[in-house]
Amino acid sequence: MGNQTLCAGEMNEVKVKAENQNKQRKVTYVQQFARLDNEQPNKQSLIVAHSNEKIQTNSLNDWLETLHESVLISQIDHQSYEASTKYFSEIDDSEITDDPSTSIIDQKNLNEYQKNYPYCNSILDMIIINFYVLQKYEFKMKLIGGPPKQRIRWSCWQLMAYIPKCSIQSDDLSFIDEDKKQVFAIKKDTHRTVSTKDIKYFESGEGKQDLEKVLIKLSKLFPKLGYCQGMNFLAGFTLIINNKSTTQSLQFLAQMMINPKFLIYYLFSEEMPLLKLLEFICQQEIKFKIPDLHQHIYHKLEVSNAFWLTKIIMTMFLYNFHINNVCRFWDFILATNIFQIPAIICSFLEIHRNQIFQMDDLNTFIIWFNQHQNEEIPDSQMYYLIQKSCKYIIKKEKINSYANLYCIGHTNQHQLQIEIARDYQQMTGLRNFIKKDIFDQ
Repeated sequence: MGNQTLCAGEMNEVKVKAENQNKQRKVTYVQQFARLDNEQPNKQSLIVAHSNEKIQTNSLNDWLETLHESVLISQIDHQSYEASTKYFSEIDDSEITDDPSTSIIDQKNLNEYQKNYPYCNSILDMIIINFYVLQKYEFKMKLIGGPPKQRIRWSCWQLMAYIPKCSIQSDDLSFIDEDKKQVFAIKKDTHRTVSTKDIKYFESGEGKQDLEKVLIKLSKLFPKLGYCQGMNFLAGFTLIINNKSTTQSLQFLAQMMINPKFLIYYLFSEEMPLLKLLEFICQQEIKFKIPDLHQHIYHKLEVSNAFWLTKIIMTMFLYNFHINNVCRFWDFILATNIFQIPAIICSFLEIHRNQIFQMDDLNTFIIWFNQHQNEEIPDSQMYYLIQKSCKYIIKKEKINSYANLYCIGHTNQHQLQIEIARDYQQMTGLRNFIKKDIFDQ
């Protein structure tokens, strides 16, 4: 009996060892193929994804194992999302040793991907696209869980922001703008952008010039809108994550402007219709999901949205939260849509409910809220916050209902709010409105 138990234990140990070896082969293969080991300092983000090296390694290995199936040559119809694939390796099978140096995606393959996703310019981008096409749900869950490297995060963000087959031409835009007023406003704001004690990029001449370049070109891409205060936070943040790529930052923000999932053009446009709608939805969600906190914040403390919600939404968390936490918030929003900002806010209030209930006046709330820019929410709390946010996700039909309720209660509705109220699920009317309103098409 003892020998049988010993044999069973030994067999289990052998099985676990074989599984670990198999996982490590997959991890090594993808790491070498995607060339993640060849990162040069000038290709790395200005901030690391994880300060804890052990968490960083475990998270990276988990991602690489998941990406293994996506390391393939694909002829993908991105409209029907059907894939005909040829695997580079069958690493799960037998003892064949893979040689990544012999597995090549040539320029023709890259060109095919670029037809649908113009930003795609690396093997890693192609692997991430494959992962999304083949396993959409798992991709989004992995993104919400937080990528282990900023290069992976940025590739995922670009994929989520881009409207397939939509490239916004900006190559012929000059850096020097004749509109002196616009340039003056941009230069005035460059010193007010995202910063931490560890990042002094925008205090340098190079950083200021890069930020100005992105913002001036963005204002030229959308001349009806021009430059608006708050855009500097978004542009600065993207430059930090992608390590100073002005071209990628410009395209990413331009896509976020017009993508119906994000619509950030309407955070800044005249009347700020998206800001007003999101503030309304936030208040409604707080009222129904955490009514005791709603009562305390809005009635006892008499907190106005201008003191907190407006700042959160206009800068997408960048004005009031630590940059590492903002990365996780953006993972969540880009995996879903901008109407999930209320889910994050409700979760944030939940994890601080005890502190909030101890507050007796408005000033105490404002001081407490403003301190989060320099105080990073710990990993354990962030994990709980994101998990809670997933439970608070607002379905598209409810977004329709909220927009409709807003329009009923406000006489001066904006056409954007009306289109969202009509049908945010199919978005056909919304897309047509965006083309006509922004581009006169």
